[in-house]
Amino acid sequence: MTTANDLIAEALAIRMLRGAVREATDIGTNAVEYALHGWPVFPLRGKVPAISSRAGGRGVLDATCDILTVVRWWAGHHAGANIGGRVPEAMFVLDVDPRNGGQESLDNLEKKYGPLPDTLTTLSGRGDGGVHLFYRRPKGKLSSRRLGEGIDVKTSSGYVVLPTSVHPDTGRRYTRIEREVAATPGWLADLLRAEARAASQPRLRIALSSNGPGIADRFSDGTSWSEVLEPHGWRCVTGDPETDGARWRHPNATSPSSASVMHGKLFVYSPNTSFETTEAGGPNGYTKFRAYALLNHNGDMSVASRALRKED
Repeated sequence: MTTANDLIAEALAIRMLRGAVREATDIGTNAVEYALHGWPVFPLRGKVPAISSRAGGRGVLDATCDILTVVRWWAGHHAGANIGGRVPEAMFVLDVDPRNGGQESLDNLEKKYGPLPDTLTTLSGRGDGGVHLFYRRPKGKLSSRRLGEGIDVKTSSGYVVLPTSVHPDTGRRYTRIEREVAATPGWLADLLRAEARAASQPRLRIALSSNGPGIADRFSDGTSWSEVLEPHGWRCVTGDPETDGARWRHPNATSPSSASVMHGKLFVYSPNTSFETTEAGGPNGYTKFRAYALLNHNGDMSVASRALRKED
């Protein structure tokens, strides 16, 4: 059995010899080596977070570069776990999923605007041509809505599966094509930011009427997350939809999940929705009423309150 000292020793040796993470003999060493290079990591069960909410898990917010924490995970209860990596703040990832038309969408974009530059790339262990393309992040909020079906965008509010993790469906390892992280071409930055600006919502306005908060509370207490989210194409992929730890996926997502329920609120990690994302150090949870107002009334809680009163 690999010990904590083994993991640290091998990771340090790889670093000193300027080797690559794929040369490690234990996936825990890979995780330690990522952390040594400043990549925040956390354990995955397949492609989903391995630390349950009952054990205090917070999904991508658990990701850390703290070596002792990483060693404790992979030399202990999560030995052999896959590696989840929070996307570094200076980067973003294009997640291309051929099963949902991602390769066709990418081909169409490159035919129209020109080829994307070669960059740091992860090849999916599924073996179907799926890739994660890492680019330097342009300023502003990013959205994948103008990129086409099967292409998702991941920022520091989300995570990717890192090599040498094993794909849960095929047993094959994720692999890495080592390249410099390229700058985002101008046409891609324009597509990412233009839609984000168009889709950005005004700040939520709280109803001034004295019975506004009352109706908001009644709605949140008497409505399920399924009633709020499912009409807009979201679906629960893990757990009871109403309980802590439930994970939800938005309709165009390429990742296993886009948001989770914690303390009765919805925390969204995907930048490709109308919700503001939750970030490490700045959690942003939505009550059912706030989510209803955003999805149905452009985030205007005064209008949402009036609409609900008419239904009473």
